Amino acid sequence: MVKPKPIIIISSILVLIGIAITAYQSQITTENLSNQQNTVGVGTQMTVTKEMNQNSNQNGVYSIQITDFKDDDNVKAAVIDPTGASIITKSITKNPVQEMFKITASGNYTLQIENQGPREIQVLGIIGYYPQGIELADISGFIALMIGLSGLAVGIMYLIRNRVKS
Repeated sequence: MVKPKPIIIISSILVLIGIAITAYQSQITTENLSNQQNTVGVGTQMTVTKEMNQNSNQNGVYSIQITDFKDDDNVKAAVIDPTGASIITKSITKNPVQEMFKITASGNYTLQIENQGPREIQVLGIIGYYPQGIELADISGFIALMIGLSGLAVGIMYLIRNRVKS
């Protein structure tokens, strides 16, 4: 006869560990990013700035998400380094967009989003460090949650089965 209580206790602990890893991953991600959400009118632009140190992390990331993106929207994006040089310039043709870039100097990096389209748009712009090792935390949290939830389901089934027999 299988004892369901240890299975339920261990599974509950795994679920809590998975939740803790996911919360930690979320905190690490958000403290490394600057974001701004604005309505950008026709012919206007918005900027999002983040101070970055190349000694901390050499991988930067930017992301742009446009609410209700349409094919005739004409949006240009640029990432500008601390010297004022544009290191990335591109037209946004899909939604959302996320790309990495190299942090070559310490200072303020700016994401500049310009609306050259026929209507105003709602934009979320994000720039910052690409978190190192975040994939491992993401996978670990997911695995702990899945094993924990599966264990809870098995433990509860054994608990019900043992109660029905007695």
